[in-house]
Amino acid sequence: MPFDSTGKWKPNDKQAAFLAVPNDVKEAFYGGGAGSGKSEILLVYPIVRRWYQNPKFKQVFMRRTYPELRNEIVPRSKEFYYKLGATFNKSEMSWCFPAPDQFGGRGLANYGAMVYLGHCENEDDVHQYDSMEINLFTPDELTSFTEWIYLYIGLTRVRTSDINLPAVIRAAGMPGGIGHTWVNNRFVRHNKKGNIVLEGRGGNRRIFIFATLADNEHIDPNYAQSLEGLPEAEKKAKKYGDFDAYLGQVFDEYRDRHYPDEPDNALHLIEPFDIPEWWPKIVSIDWGFAPPAMSYACFGAISPERRVIVYRELAWQKTKIEEWGAQLKEHIDRENPRVVKLCQSAKQDRGQDHTIEQQVNAAIGRIVVLSGNTPGSRIATKQLLHEYFRWKAKYIPHQDIRAYNDEYAAWVLRNRGLQEYQSYLASFNPPQEETNLPKVLIFNTCPLLNNAIKSCVYDKTNPEDVAEFPGDDPYDGFRYLVDTADKFFDESVDEFKKIQETQAIVERLQDTSDWTAYYRNLRRVQEPDRMAPVARYARMNKFRYGKVARFSPRIH
Repeated sequence: MPFDSTGKWKPNDKQAAFLAVPNDVKEAFYGGGAGSGKSEILLVYPIVRRWYQNPKFKQVFMRRTYPELRNEIVPRSKEFYYKLGATFNKSEMSWCFPAPDQFGGRGLANYGAMVYLGHCENEDDVHQYDSMEINLFTPDELTSFTEWIYLYIGLTRVRTSDINLPAVIRAAGMPGGIGHTWVNNRFVRHNKKGNIVLEGRGGNRRIFIFATLADNEHIDPNYAQSLEGLPEAEKKAKKYGDFDAYLGQVFDEYRDRHYPDEPDNALHLIEPFDIPEWWPKIVSIDWGFAPPAMSYACFGAISPERRVIVYRELAWQKTKIEEWGAQLKEHIDRENPRVVKLCQSAKQDRGQDHTIEQQVNAAIGRIVVLSGNTPGSRIATKQLLHEYFRWKAKYIPHQDIRAYNDEYAAWVLRNRGLQEYQSYLASFNPPQEETNLPKVLIFNTCPLLNNAIKSCVYDKTNPEDVAEFPGDDPYDGFRYLVDTADKFFDESVDEFKKIQETQAIVERLQDTSDWTAYYRNLRRVQEPDRMAPVARYARMNKFRYGKVARFSPRIH
């Protein structure tokens, strides 16, 4: 029990340090290990700081799901709040403290400070708090929340209109969960033992108070002993609060909505737009049958900016190949993708008359290309996805500017040819700014893929790989698609150049409305051999490097 023999509650040293964090430190995170008194300290916080005595005070104590509140938090809150005369509204999941009357005594119970026991299971649930002014936001088990939920409520709803009341976030949690990576990056990574105030953007200050069950004298010894039987990584996380025991979410750079204080391009999920017919298209398929597995197809288009646009997803469960294949065939026949990629496992002999690969070929009326299955291919494609998700420009180190050497340039042209000469000249060009970040964009009409990407966590036995999880077919299909698109950029240089030239012609038409020039230029790009005229004469171009001169033909 958290109370001593006299019925008083006394914090342990780490809880006392957490309670003493000043109000000008907006964010404080308490915890690390299991059994460190995390939920308890969040429940008593407004009592110890005596904010509950102000009728305008509002706290939101939050867990991810409603059952967690009902089964764990409501019973524990009764231990503290009933003693102060608070009443509990079960339908609204809220506590109301009695307001002090004009004589300093307790007034009406329904007009005092409020503590709401809220939950936020899905990211869109944050909007149920849009009309609130929250003085104290206390998300419990913080690593079970996404960063978006924390930032949206913490940065937009936590405020005060009363100088006597705070506007602070006091959170608690331990390693593991969907929010492990961002919590580690925000609070723990730079000061693993805590007690150091960090300053973020806009002067926002935050602190981490590290605590484990060893700091809680009230912990049941049997509970501490039971943690010894856990797998090593889980034991390090729960008993010792080791955030390095878990690597957490894989694609922590992925954004399905815009985060505060991040650039506009830090967004992967976008509104749909009309895909030009001439953009090359790729279809990627991962097959499955019984739930949670599924047969999943995603459609990607390659833009002239060297981006991959995922614009459609289709999924089927408990559906035969000939049935979903017929639906898929309609899209394939209409859009004529360059490649239809299928999971490598589809070629395995499963004791049927035809392999999955053969059945898919027959259903869609064309030959599929199987995904690679070489050792390390899963890790390689994961690394590729990191590059495509990247929205921060690469750091370009300062380099000493070399002096251009006229004689050396002439020597390169004479002895190594025009291509190396041009390469030498290009080496003096300033680095080009990356204007196509991120390199992959996903229509918001693809919720299965969006959820699968956010659900990817590292494999505990192979921390460089993504752990397999129920319903991971969209992730697998997506990585086949991006891998195929990347090879297109590398292997189809001439074709990609035509795509870029076509885009320039389209943009010129929008500026000039000259349809004659548009069709003439388009034929030139699409049928260069047919459109090329005979060279009648050449104009002399003089490249003078010392005594060297060269002639370059010009075709009319």
